[in-house]
Amino acid sequence: VDAVREGRVIYDNIKKFVRFLLSANLGEIGVILFSLLLGLPLPLLPLQLLWVNLVTDGLPALALGVDKPNENVMKRKPRSKDETILKGMFWFIFISGVLGTIIVLGLFYLYLGQSLEKARTVALTTLIVFELFIAFSTRSESSIFKLKRNKWLWMAVLLSAVLHLIIVYTPLNVAFKLVPLILGDWIKILIFGSLGFVFFETKKLVSN
Repeated sequence: VDAVREGRVIYDNIKKFVRFLLSANLGEIGVILFSLLLGLPLPLLPLQLLWVNLVTDGLPALALGVDKPNENVMKRKPRSKDETILKGMFWFIFISGVLGTIIVLGLFYLYLGQSLEKARTVALTTLIVFELFIAFSTRSESSIFKLKRNKWLWMAVLLSAVLHLIIVYTPLNVAFKLVPLILGDWIKILIFGSLGFVFFETKKLVSN
């Protein structure tokens, strides 16, 4: 019984890990692809894309791999041996990717009138904030407010946020071609960057 329970927990956490990485990377692909199709300057430079993958696809994804089990983990029927690990993920991944693309490109276009570096800083920061919020929604089909707290995920998100603040507000911003943001910028970024999280958590509450 313990072995079955542990196996189910590991499998669930692998699914969370995969769901998060695919939804995050689909958004990144969408941002680059549609900026090219619309004839816009690149919203993210290669080094900035690498940074996104480091701070969002690394620590939070690993923290999801050690998430605590759901209460109903042993109440589910055995899954089919033919079931793929992607079962039930498609719409989450698709909607997350589309929302991330629209939000990041929208803010990038809005800030292009100020400067390209400012627009890229806002786009990069919005994408990171969006993905960090989404990490919480990938944990379960149940509302996050009904789950046990994952301290490792909170620590990973906090560390990722601090690392990003360092490259925005220290001389490292020269290497990343970023500029410091003001309070008004952060208000827009946090509001729009949390829309994916708000959408999925509201959908869970309504569905349940």
